[in-house]
Amino acid sequence: MTLRSGLAGAKAGGARGTKTTSGKRNRLAAALISASLAALTGISAIGCHRQYYRKQADQEVHCLLQEKTSHVARRPNTDLSIQVDRRSRMYNPFDLDFQPMPMDDPASHRYMQCVDGRRGYPMWDAAGFTNSVENPDWWQFLPLNEDGVLVLNADTAVQIALLHSTEYQQQLETLYLSALDVSSERFQFDTQFFGGTGAGFDLGGDDTAGGDNSDLSLGTTGLNFSRAFAHGGSLVAGVANNIVWELSGNNTQNATSLMSFELFQPLLRQAGRDKVMTRLTLAERSLLANIRSFERFRRGFYLNVTVGRNIDANVRRSGGVFGVGLSGFTGLGSGLVGGGFSGGGGGAGVQDAGGFMGLLQDQLQIRNLEENIARLSEDQLVLENTLIELLTTIPEDPQEIVSQRLQVAQQKSALLSRQSELVARKAAYQASLDRFKSTLGLPPYICARIEDPMLERFELIDRDLRSRREQLTQLRSIVGDLNLALLGETEAGTDPDTGLPISSLSWTPAVQETVARLQAELQPLDAFLNELLVEDAPMVETDIAKLAETIPQRIQQNDQLLELYKTERESICTLLQVDSIDESVFDVSELSTLQSTLGESFESLIERLQSYRSQFATINASLNQFVSDGPQDATPIELSKQIREELILATQDLLAELGDDVLTMQLIQARARTESALLPEVNIQPAEAFEIARRNRRDWANARAALVDSWRAIEFIADDLESSLDIRVSGGVGTLGGENNPFALRGKSSTLSVGLEWDAPITRLQERNTYRQSLIEFEQAKRGYYEYEDSIWQLLRAQIRQLQVNRVTFEYGRQSVRIAAAQIELNTDLRELRDARGLSSGPTAARDTISALEDLLNAQNSLLNIFVNYEVIRRGLDLDLGTMELTPEGLWIDPGPIDPEYLLTLPGTTVEAVPGGDCSRCGIRIKNQPQPPDFRGVYIQDPELLEINQVGFEEAP
Repeated sequence: MTLRSGLAGAKAGGARGTKTTSGKRNRLAAALISASLAALTGISAIGCHRQYYRKQADQEVHCLLQEKTSHVARRPNTDLSIQVDRRSRMYNPFDLDFQPMPMDDPASHRYMQCVDGRRGYPMWDAAGFTNSVENPDWWQFLPLNEDGVLVLNADTAVQIALLHSTEYQQQLETLYLSALDVSSERFQFDTQFFGGTGAGFDLGGDDTAGGDNSDLSLGTTGLNFSRAFAHGGSLVAGVANNIVWELSGNNTQNATSLMSFELFQPLLRQAGRDKVMTRLTLAERSLLANIRSFERFRRGFYLNVTVGRNIDANVRRSGGVFGVGLSGFTGLGSGLVGGGFSGGGGGAGVQDAGGFMGLLQDQLQIRNLEENIARLSEDQLVLENTLIELLTTIPEDPQEIVSQRLQVAQQKSALLSRQSELVARKAAYQASLDRFKSTLGLPPYICARIEDPMLERFELIDRDLRSRREQLTQLRSIVGDLNLALLGETEAGTDPDTGLPISSLSWTPAVQETVARLQAELQPLDAFLNELLVEDAPMVETDIAKLAETIPQRIQQNDQLLELYKTERESICTLLQVDSIDESVFDVSELSTLQSTLGESFESLIERLQSYRSQFATINASLNQFVSDGPQDATPIELSKQIREELILATQDLLAELGDDVLTMQLIQARARTESALLPEVNIQPAEAFEIARRNRRDWANARAALVDSWRAIEFIADDLESSLDIRVSGGVGTLGGENNPFALRGKSSTLSVGLEWDAPITRLQERNTYRQSLIEFEQAKRGYYEYEDSIWQLLRAQIRQLQVNRVTFEYGRQSVRIAAAQIELNTDLRELRDARGLSSGPTAARDTISALEDLLNAQNSLLNIFVNYEVIRRGLDLDLGTMELTPEGLWIDPGPIDPEYLLTLPGTTVEAVPGGDCSRCGIRIKNQPQPPDFRGVYIQDPELLEINQVGFEEAP
């Protein structure tokens, strides 16, 4: 109804002079009511500040999320707010409700000021401009070191990703919007109030329908409310009054009021809670599912950052704010929640390491390649030293010198090939690091370095000990060049008395300078020996001691592996289907004596290292004598012999023997670390894993709910096949005509209307087709559900199978490292035997050395790759079992050995874990559902699995 009011004219006499005091009070009351309604609707028209509405929405979403998390079997232990941390790159430092304009395209920006010759809105720049779309000072909060480098370990990488990842923030925001959908659907069943006002001036001439008139009005549309009920009915009621002052003619006044209502109740079509409450039920169930989806996403996000596993769960929004009927949900055509069966696990493939662990793996493989290059460089020096000795002795067979030059060339070619590979591997590593920074939400220009002790156990040779070898290789190269320079000053001749070749050397300034440089280059050798004995030797001794501590567990794991092999060999249907494995991998008899063997070798090594100090002292004394006193009275022939024996051969032998012993120390350490490496225990069968996953996986709970939603759609859509039978009741009461009193409501002016409306289902073809579609979709949803379960079976079997494979191949990897190390030792022994006989290195020495080093590099990388793959699968299995737990900061809690007996006791997402007990908020008992089938130890042909009673729910006691 409309309230129209006008201001009284200047005339006070005439007919108005006869009004009573009561009439004046009535007019005053009517005016006050009109003014009050006008003020109320005026304030409503202005509205509240946009900040108020934003904060109101935040508060309501917070309450909804708190409510839903209290209904989840396993509550989230982290903040679900969309507020961005001050340290984040995504943080917005401006007023969220009055933000400055970002930088626009210059040509496009012209149209904001002038369009088609018309001036645009002049206040676009009222909030100013900004040239940054990211937090302008976010990088100041990065934990950079003094060099401006971001040093990352696994934990800091996750923490930085949680701060800066746009994908993680988008999931939170989608969850927020899903809560808004619930708010919108709940609002549909709230009592909703409406009201408004308006003012106007009406003027009509003599020839108009109303004749000569002049009105000034202030009107309202009244105060109304509506209410929708869960059974399908709706009620609309309102009150309005109307006061009119005529400014022309007799200056009369009229006041009327009306209270009205209308009740509408469908009885068949569009009636019933199954139809009316579907949207609200769907929104509520979707929010609950999204909280579970976010928890799985959060765990998958951790795995994506740390091991590069693809995230298989996402928060999905459907309906609510933008929903009109069920079409606003993902609705008809794909089930009420649209596909709910994703995330089963991705089939049988087992993913290799990516993310942080993949970078760490690449980093360690690059170090292994660098070690391989260092050994190739050292072996090249050994071959060159042998060539130097041959040149000093002038062998009887000239072919030996040619053969030795060939060995040096082959070794150099292999070295160049490896160095080229190293450059390519480092470039690829940097490209992977840039991609990883993108995963963390960081720009590529941030300088980052990966450091984490996670894989240190598979760095078979410590970095410090490896650097010793590189230092020694560099020294040997410099000393070799100086010795060649001394040989270059030597003149060859023939002894006239014996006819044998002889050499002579004159003490020239060039020779004196070369000897002085040789002395200077050898001076750090004493400190080098001290570092080997004081710093590196205790570290190797510690590795030998750790080996003794792990031997009992090694033997236990070996017994378990042997039992697994016997089971696989004797069973018909198994995971591996292996019937023959080299049983030498199960032979651990050497472990009982390995510690003592390595200990004895280590003690002998220490004695040799200590003896090198006296050898170095002897060489240093000769160098001091030559530098300070010169050759004294020695002849050129005697000087040549002294230089050759006391300097050239002595330094070559000392450095060669020291290099061999540094290699021995490295091989002892590599052997101790190889034999003490252990894989975390995972002893679980696929049926046990499947049962644990069904009890604990959040996405599986959502898949069950999605299947039920698809089933519910049948009932919802079938409603449209019914007839329309509606009851409509309406009525009102108002003032009598001619009374100037808005409160004078009289029964004589009241109305009441009751009607029954029926629409026969004559045309229902589209509804019929939609109903048939819903039946087919439910059948598709059921097939999708058991295919989803099949995918989990497939994934869990693939993971457990790969874990078993890795346990076997890990033992093969140990043997490969042992054999490769033995090859290097045998090549060293062979070279020493030939050197003792004054022979060259042999025609295949270079190829044998290259092959041995290649085998060791491959064996080291293989052992590392097996462990990394095992760890990736173990972490993924923890997620896919649904048992993975994170700290509130988003870091993984390592479960240690996976114990299926304990995990089967967890309530997970079962009915036992649901909060609230058997009674709902509606005051009704929750009905029990049938128990799912138990697949542990049951074959598909067993009748117990095929005869599951899904009818006849029992009431909870």
